Amino acid sequence: MIDILPTLALCSAKDNPDKATLRTWSLVLSSRRFLNRADAGRLLVAPALAHLAVKEILAYEAENRPRSLAIPLPDNSWVSLLVVGLFLAATMWLDSRGLGLSLTWHMAGRADAGLILGGEWWRCVTALFLHADAGHLLANAAALAVLASILGRRIGSGLTWGFFLLAGGLGNAVNAWVQAPDHLSIGASTGVFGLIGVLAGGAGRMQRGTRTQVLLLAMGFGFSLLAMLGAGEERVDLGAHLFGLLCGLPLGLMVGGWHGVYGWKTWVNVLAGAGGAVVTFWAWSLALAGPGGI
Repeated sequence: MIDILPTLALCSAKDNPDKATLRTWSLVLSSRRFLNRADAGRLLVAPALAHLAVKEILAYEAENRPRSLAIPLPDNSWVSLLVVGLFLAATMWLDSRGLGLSLTWHMAGRADAGLILGGEWWRCVTALFLHADAGHLLANAAALAVLASILGRRIGSGLTWGFFLLAGGLGNAVNAWVQAPDHLSIGASTGVFGLIGVLAGGAGRMQRGTRTQVLLLAMGFGFSLLAMLGAGEERVDLGAHLFGLLCGLPLGLMVGGWHGVYGWKTWVNVLAGAGGAVVTFWAWSLALAGPGGI
């Protein structure tokens, strides 16, 4: 019998295995019906089986390599709270000047299904920044503060707010296509449920299983939250909530493996945050310059 440890030292990171490792390797070989013996710091096998024995141990080590868990981003809740705070301050300032309560302001930016299908795409974005009353505004602001703080530590604040606009805008667009042409909608809740979809998709991605199982798990989690939070009041736009959630799910599945932002992901965050800001200002400039603007 010959010792295969010198060969393993060249092929693996364990060039000086301890007794526990030798015992484990011996059990691995025994389970595969390789005659072997761990003796005096050696792992002995028949010469004819040495090559196959080395391959078995290397395969075992590859399958059982400890997974390195990325450290989440430091607590950056202040970024999300700052965005929400600026949003609240701007809304209250507009209300104090009579602009936020004016019908013209809401008419310029609300999600009007007929006008959206007629080409006024910016309403899908501007509607996310309009609210029916103070309670509606505060409820969405609180939900955004919590969701954005959670997601910000996983995928970064820029990407979180970019996904809010993307999922919310797409959700409003799909809702306009499905609803009657006279359907009207306002509120950030479409984007809120978009972020819930991102969170659900990320939770499903973290579970081991086939793609179908992961997708079903994510959808089950998302629909449970939709049933609990998004379908309880008479004035709730269930379609907007549903389509925001569905638009957020694939985004969450796409970045579900992110647990921190490093390297190129940092630039993705910067571009997503900057792009979201540009799209927001562009959408409002088009809305206020149009026939229904102020």
